[in-house]
Amino acid sequence: MHLERTSAIALHQQIAAHMRNGILRGIFPAGTQFLGSREIARELGCSRTVVLTAWELLYAEGYLESTPRGGVTVASVNQTQAGAGLAIPTSIDQVLAAPDAGHMSRRWQSLLAFEYDTNWKSEFSPGAPDISSFPFKEWARLLRQTWQNPKNVECLDLPAAGHSALRQEIANFLGSVRGLVCTPNEVVVTSGTSSALDLISRMILDPGDEVWVEEPGFVEARWALTAAGAKLVPIPVDDKGLCVSEGIRRAPNARLIVVTPSHQYPLGVSMGLERRLELLDWANKNNVWIVEDDYNSEFRHQDSMIASLRSLDREQRVIYLGTFSKIIMPSLRLGYVVAPERFVDAFTKGRARIDVHSSGIGQLALAEFMREGHLLRHLRRMRKVYAIRQKALMDAITALMPDDLSVSPAATGLHLVAFFTERLKARMSDEEAARALKRAGIHVQPLSQNYLEQATRQGLVFGYGRLNAEDAARLIAKIAGCLGCQPGR
Repeated sequence: MHLERTSAIALHQQIAAHMRNGILRGIFPAGTQFLGSREIARELGCSRTVVLTAWELLYAEGYLESTPRGGVTVASVNQTQAGAGLAIPTSIDQVLAAPDAGHMSRRWQSLLAFEYDTNWKSEFSPGAPDISSFPFKEWARLLRQTWQNPKNVECLDLPAAGHSALRQEIANFLGSVRGLVCTPNEVVVTSGTSSALDLISRMILDPGDEVWVEEPGFVEARWALTAAGAKLVPIPVDDKGLCVSEGIRRAPNARLIVVTPSHQYPLGVSMGLERRLELLDWANKNNVWIVEDDYNSEFRHQDSMIASLRSLDREQRVIYLGTFSKIIMPSLRLGYVVAPERFVDAFTKGRARIDVHSSGIGQLALAEFMREGHLLRHLRRMRKVYAIRQKALMDAITALMPDDLSVSPAATGLHLVAFFTERLKARMSDEEAARALKRAGIHVQPLSQNYLEQATRQGLVFGYGRLNAEDAARLIAKIAGCLGCQPGR
């Protein structure tokens, strides 16, 4: 067998899966004696502990047994019974594959059918922040202080809406950073944008309800909507944002609209004021909810700031989503919803019946972290860093691939889109380009991956949150070479 060291599946589980598969298929019949753990480890190039851990797993499952002299043999497993109802895989790739979706509901089969490839470890991963500059010293101090002598009530279940201190600080933060005036009673602490949208979708939608989604758009939002049984209606995005008139034409009976107006993903455009007012007016008149994902709006690269939809809403139709995943780190798993109090009440009651509340471990520390001003200082520092990285990436693309990629700056965010010129489109699709780059060890997301229908534009989505500015030219030159482009021409 061959160990896949880049796989998310642990090495001992890969070994166990390979041996289990062989036993069930009769390749290793009862009584087969395996080599010693040291020899297997040497052949596979792993530690002996990995092999022993795999054996322990198979012992517990009844596939292996030990002999008096310490050997390891296959137990008397009835292959017919053990494999009853199982589709016995024929390769290690199939052993490690996801479960058969045929056993799931049609809704979940539809959800799993979404093809979406990203790589958080890539220098160009869209949305991946740089955590190397985060003030971990202050964060660790506040975690220690918070949990050294906690109050009993803070070790029990928190309110479903989140800790009151953090809700207050989020309201203050939004007023300072986004100009969004709200009260703590309109704020709910969540586990992030995805989980918030998942619960909102289930609260608002009945199976089959139509939802406007941006085309191209944020694929992860579509997952939550699909899980809720929604009928997704792709609405095109132009240089002014979501085309409201087209949405009205395609789905005049929609129940929900999901938009990223401040920094549209993936195109990066901002929805103009006229288009925002048009959207709000139609939603208000037709009793439609709007979910505003204020994606990466905190990272402004220009002085101007466009007001959020929530700030313009006078009829309480907008549910505003935000997260700390990009400002702090994804693994913190804390975000927030800002909504009318009548919605917040229903949201918190519903949440208390589903997952109770977000993890309380970080909530108190984050509240103090914000109160002491560390988050705002970190945000101001990272705005400058990301602006430099965006410029370095744009300069490299413009200088080294001017005839193949067309790129324009985005006012906010952690990514940009480089569109294919006619010259490059004549040679390959963006998916072909992404596959060629992946073979060379460079992971860049193809723009077409974000379309529900046939992609109308071709391009590559470049994240620059984790990109060192000094590496931009070298990496773009390598990309140009991989795609058969002539740098600088």
